[in-house]
Amino acid sequence: MANVLVIDDDPFIGELLVDIAKELNHNGENALTLKEGMALAREERFDVVFLDVVLPDGNGLNALPELQQLGNCPEVVIITGKGDSKGAELAINSGAWDYIAKPASVEDYLLHMQRVLQYRTEKQASRPKLGHHNIVGRSTSIIRCLDQAAKAAESHVGVLLLGETGTGKELFARAVHDNSSRRTGQFVIVDCASIPENLVESILFGHERGAFTSADKSQKGLISKADGGTLFLDEVGELPLQLQKSFLRVLQERTYRPVGSQEELESDFRLVAATNRDLEALVQAGRFRQDLLYRLQAFTIELPPLRQRGDDISSLARYYLNKLAVDFGASPIAISEEFLNTLKFYSWPGNVRELFNVLEQVFTANTAAGEFLPIHLPVKVRVAAAQATVLPSTESRNTLTVIQGNKFKKNKNINHGQEIYVPTRSNTTPFPQLKDYRDQALEQAEKLYLESLIMHCRANMNEAAKTAGISVSRLYALLKKYDIRKKFILD
Repeated sequence: MANVLVIDDDPFIGELLVDIAKELNHNGENALTLKEGMALAREERFDVVFLDVVLPDGNGLNALPELQQLGNCPEVVIITGKGDSKGAELAINSGAWDYIAKPASVEDYLLHMQRVLQYRTEKQASRPKLGHHNIVGRSTSIIRCLDQAAKAAESHVGVLLLGETGTGKELFARAVHDNSSRRTGQFVIVDCASIPENLVESILFGHERGAFTSADKSQKGLISKADGGTLFLDEVGELPLQLQKSFLRVLQERTYRPVGSQEELESDFRLVAATNRDLEALVQAGRFRQDLLYRLQAFTIELPPLRQRGDDISSLARYYLNKLAVDFGASPIAISEEFLNTLKFYSWPGNVRELFNVLEQVFTANTAAGEFLPIHLPVKVRVAAAQATVLPSTESRNTLTVIQGNKFKKNKNINHGQEIYVPTRSNTTPFPQLKDYRDQALEQAEKLYLESLIMHCRANMNEAAKTAGISVSRLYALLKKYDIRKKFILD
């Protein structure tokens, strides 16, 4: 038995859809406003949501992203005005299961209800599970990727992993291999970005003795080693253009010819490719073959950046710090909630890889710590947290945008290429005066400086005062003002 939610300000439509759901032996509830409907949806007990576009308190399409992020990830059917083709297109592009154009007959509503409920039942019944893997996280976005990887593992088609540097593309590639029927074969990695262009053909296809000057003996290529297993082409966007045609033939025929050989050899491998590049843009620029891109796109998984996985940061931090303790043969060190919360304010442009590098620095530099505190983190991470506490608090945070015509673009930090996160202005929260804002910012910066200074000088007050260019008495006064002496010296 499924649960159906109807969010529509027309009582007739809401009651009609609820009655249809009950006639099909399912449960149904209806809400007349977006606020009321989303409050019900957040209970995460509905399988299907019928969502109107024009509601008294907002646009239903704006609620689509939140509905898709819910733990139960309900199927969403949009109800839109007749002839509103743009609304229908936007609904489908935004992830809606389908849409119903108003006005609609009872038969149309019944048909949509039957189809979406049948799809939901089949989807849940056939949902595969990904077995052994080392992927940490329970956020909706990463669970969705794990589900896709599980489906890919059950098939024999090629897989294309898309994502920024450090998002875990190789980890997902291994998970697909380890859960596939080819798990007993080799997982062969080809780093297309690091292979010298003049050697890439030999490394992939192998070569015969005497094929070129330094070929003093015959050698098998990586394609041969992947026979019966998986060939992982990492950073496939860097594959030289002249080699792409040859590799496309290998994918089509499963045969290849070693350099210097006249014999065609066979290799039965499963291809998994990954890239952080925009392959469509490379095709338009003439740097990547479109026919090869079509072959790679058989099954595509887009991995989310860490900044979109805020709920996973604490789990990742705990996992890696405990792993480091095991690797170093040391006792695990307690991790404060303040430490974990501070991590969430940084944008992590290097994603999970950057997070792990920072945690490794923290662990190796503070092995005698009784508990990991925010002060143990690099200044750039603590500054991001300090800036977030200084800026006006609101109910939501968003990327700073710059208006260009009728479009909005993300504002990037010129020096570091990082996204700048600032809260969006609330109608109920007064914006601070410049003086108050400046005073708060200066206090936060001063406190951060003093904490780092004391750590740097290992609580040597004379050295710290000299380094800061102030008197020892002034230093003590500042430490007392910010309660730093008690927290970082006397403990």
